[in-house]
Amino acid sequence: MTAGAYLTVRCDAENPVAPDGQCYSEGTWPVRVANHTELRRLLRTQRGWRRPKPGRDICPGCWTAGRR
Repeated sequence: MTAGAYLTVRCDAENPVAPDGQCYSEGTWPVRVANHTELRRLLRTQRGWRRPKPGRDICPGCWTAGRR
């Protein structure tokens, strides 16, 4: 058995239709990345994630819906 640690970035946008009001979509990468900075770079360039303010990550769905 092997175990691995995969980094994850969660969407920080508010989602009014969600039960708790938050989106919480997760962005990961299928192979190991060195750190969250590298993960955010890959998600931004390959999958459309945004980071408008330091400390906030916004998924593509929330960005196009205007939830920033």
